Amino acid sequence: MNTKKALISFVLCLALCFTYTFADGEDPKTSPTDGEKAYTLFDQIVDFTAEYYRFGITKEELLDSALEGILKNHPELFDELMKGAYDALDENSRYLSLEENGANTERVTGQFEGIGINVSEYNGITLLGKPIKGSPAHIAGLMPGDRVLKVNKEDITGYVLDKTISLIKGEKGTSVELEILRDGQVLTFTIVRDLIKINPVEYYALGENNAGYVSISSFNANTTEYLEEALYNLASQGVDKVILDLRNNLGGFLREAISVASYFIPDDSLVITEDFKDPINNSEYRSYHTDLKFKAVVLVNEYSASASEIVAAAISDNKCGVLVGQTTFGKGTVQDGINIKNGGAIWLTIAKYLTPGGKYIHEVGIEPEYLENNKKVKLDITKLEAITGERILKNGDRGKDVLAVEHRLDAMGFYIQSVDEIYDSYTAAAVTAFQSSTGLFPYGVADITTQIKIADEAAQAYVIQDRQLEKAKELILNPDFLK
Repeated sequence: MNTKKALISFVLCLALCFTYTFADGEDPKTSPTDGEKAYTLFDQIVDFTAEYYRFGITKEELLDSALEGILKNHPELFDELMKGAYDALDENSRYLSLEENGANTERVTGQFEGIGINVSEYNGITLLGKPIKGSPAHIAGLMPGDRVLKVNKEDITGYVLDKTISLIKGEKGTSVELEILRDGQVLTFTIVRDLIKINPVEYYALGENNAGYVSISSFNANTTEYLEEALYNLASQGVDKVILDLRNNLGGFLREAISVASYFIPDDSLVITEDFKDPINNSEYRSYHTDLKFKAVVLVNEYSASASEIVAAAISDNKCGVLVGQTTFGKGTVQDGINIKNGGAIWLTIAKYLTPGGKYIHEVGIEPEYLENNKKVKLDITKLEAITGERILKNGDRGKDVLAVEHRLDAMGFYIQSVDEIYDSYTAAAVTAFQSSTGLFPYGVADITTQIKIADEAAQAYVIQDRQLEKAKELILNPDFLK
């Protein structure tokens, strides 16, 4: 009931202006100017009315009537009312409006309809970033640094970024025409939109002791599909143990966590136990059968949460690997997402979960067997190729000067798929990101000004020494690992 009163007073504060004459010994004219005063006034009126109304009425009836009146007269306040209601619950239960639900659905599912390319805006200029590999944008040949002039023949000069993105995105099977400027030439691309799937998995073989590295950035709807592809590829190279990097992975779908864990623990092993309000609903989730099984060193940190913690605990508690890094976030609850008629959604905490060892980790986290901190150190540029600035570098260029640029960008945290002597689309995307972050025009070409700026920034840069990964490699490359 207190929640109802707080909600109504909150909405009243947004929608109404009060002037009451009230016989309770206070100032007879009260005009609340904030939520606290509105709540106090509403509480007093409800209490007074319920106590002295001649024909009898309960507080619950008054509150229900007030809610009904607010929503009938001010339906636009529905979202605010629901957000207020869910504010009374735990931090992981929330109400999402139509717009928020759309964005959240794309994030958690890892899927959207469009052409599959990042779009940014710089001083009124719309620029393309790195296309997703295999996407329509990638297949069409769009490149980082391409400047968008028109979308479907509509001049987008002066458009805000969200409006431009809404024009480019669209339903699978429909077409979009982009007019772009590249190296002084105006080019036109007609691209058929498709379902874009985001791959959260990266991997490579370490080349020693049959070991590999796998990183999972989120547990979206595509995680198992891409993980299976990665593991089969690694297995074909003789890999039977991996460093599983779950750092900064905030979680995702429970079913994906169970699938991922199944590749690292024996079939039919306990993954988690769900503990519901009604014990009759309590349930256990166990690992599936998989043809491949890997031993693992799992990297975790304070931003490894939810599904990441489920996988980490399953591997550790089932004695199929060890954890390295920092104590995890500590999210030990399960939410159910329900779409509602207005296009919004509610995410409600329906259960808490226990690890295979019976631990409730909420707000506690999981402490790794090997606690390890990363360290910030000054970048040693003396070991890198020198930046000469003798030529402008762009897509397709090769040479030691390309390597010099890539080494520095990679060390400063700008993603380079492969640090080599080839200036490819990943290099261009990294250069674009660097230019944007340092106030230069972000078009993906390493002109002389950009190269000088890269050299200057690298000379002053402090980088993260990944001691957690170093420890993981030390463990997994030990021939006696988990024997």
